[in-house]
Amino acid sequence: MKKIGLLLIGLTFAILLNGQTIKIQGGTSISKLDWQNANQQDNKKLIGHAVFAGLDYFDKQYFNLSSNIGLIRKGGEYDINFGSDEVASGKPILDYLSINTTIDFKYSIKEKFAPFISMGPRVDFLVDRRDFYALEGLGQLKDTSFGLILGGGLRYDISNLQFGLRADYYLDFTKVADWTIESTGNSGEVSVNTFTINLTIGYKLK
Repeated sequence: MKKIGLLLIGLTFAILLNGQTIKIQGGTSISKLDWQNANQQDNKKLIGHAVFAGLDYFDKQYFNLSSNIGLIRKGGEYDINFGSDEVASGKPILDYLSINTTIDFKYSIKEKFAPFISMGPRVDFLVDRRDFYALEGLGQLKDTSFGLILGGGLRYDISNLQFGLRADYYLDFTKVADWTIESTGNSGEVSVNTFTINLTIGYKLK
């Protein structure tokens, strides 16, 4: 743990010393939960928010690195049909602190416009939840999610300012929850598909 801490401190200083553009981004998250269990469900999308702050660094002609931290809302809406006239509805919401580092591949046009694609690892820490009481009772709601962030967009430079639009897909390696009830043998899992569309604004430090 001590070595990992020192590595993180060293990486932080390297990023700050080589940082070239500080930026913020905000917009909309669009997510949908996928419930895999025995009940028939009508799953609907949830429109949430995504707000990040970050730093671009090691800026080269055709690529740069970018590290970001922020809050993102995931979840969905559902109607469960239990095989009779009984229908349960809910709107589960999950708020995460999300951290990612990406490599952005770009191609500048007339030194002002730069379309790009990006990819990199991310980790999400669950900071708040709503309407997940059943899963909380089972103790199977995951506090940490690992995955990739895959995206692309367009940047426009004006003097020291940078404006942009980007879209990202959150590819998860971790389920939101999975469980097996030993007394009944019933099992299931919940995963989530998430997209974000964000406007960005940055300031070039050097």
